[in-house]
Amino acid sequence: MRIFRDLIETGSFSKAAELNYLTQSAVSQQLKHLEKSVGRPLLDRGSRQLKLTSAGRIFYRAAKRIVAAYEDITARIQATAPESDQRLRIAAIYSVGTYVLQRYLKDFLRRCPEVKVEVDYQKASRICDDILRGRADLSIMAYPVHRRDLQTIPLADEELVLALPKLHPLGRREALNLADLAGQDFIAFDRGTPTRKALDHILRAAKVRPKVRMEFDNIETIKSAVSSGMGVSIVPEATVAADAKAGSLCVRRFADRRLSRPLGVLVRKSRRENRAVRAFLKQLDGARAR
Repeated sequence: MRIFRDLIETGSFSKAAELNYLTQSAVSQQLKHLEKSVGRPLLDRGSRQLKLTSAGRIFYRAAKRIVAAYEDITARIQATAPESDQRLRIAAIYSVGTYVLQRYLKDFLRRCPEVKVEVDYQKASRICDDILRGRADLSIMAYPVHRRDLQTIPLADEELVLALPKLHPLGRREALNLADLAGQDFIAFDRGTPTRKALDHILRAAKVRPKVRMEFDNIETIKSAVSSGMGVSIVPEATVAADAKAGSLCVRRFADRRLSRPLGVLVRKSRRENRAVRAFLKQLDGARAR
């Protein structure tokens, strides 16, 4: 039922497979087994797009309610475990988890040393599902999504800067404009990431066209490609601060505009918070107020 729900809501076998850690073939097999057990086709095979049959619409509505109830039950049961009050599970993309989350966790663990923190690095596309299914208590992510079943708490704006190889010609100039990226070899975030989508929009609006040479979904790989001289990149300032100080990368801000990306906290709306989650959210709220 969960796989069927994800298939209908994403409209894609590949996305449903990714959310459930399966292959597309396995999702197709699950659908066939489901239709066999129900005794009716649930999808219209004559349509190019995923289209529910009349039986499929009935089944989808019921399956959605059943899965939501099951996930709520398991979350409530887990919350009754004695150790749950001393556990904090956070899902994060790598650039936020490594460079932003750590400064919040340092203060939190000093105040609550008894809490065990588990940080799971995930793709942005999987984080919402981890929270909704109870695999994570919360997430701090860039460009947090807005969904009916999730609460988004604004946290901060993270500055984006230009990272260059240390001997790059643009690095000799103190003042750079976004237009200076035109024609430059560019190392980009993976096409599906929220930061990549936002940067593409900014560059298109400014009519600036760098030459995208490589795409990665990991900030460390991007930094390595830049330092090797393969191109320049726009990255969160926190991820290259130490590299700039050590001299392994050249970092510049744009003179004509300030680039930033919003950070936010995601939690389930219908959640039963344990003590560790409440304490961490309270600390984040205090940090946001400062």
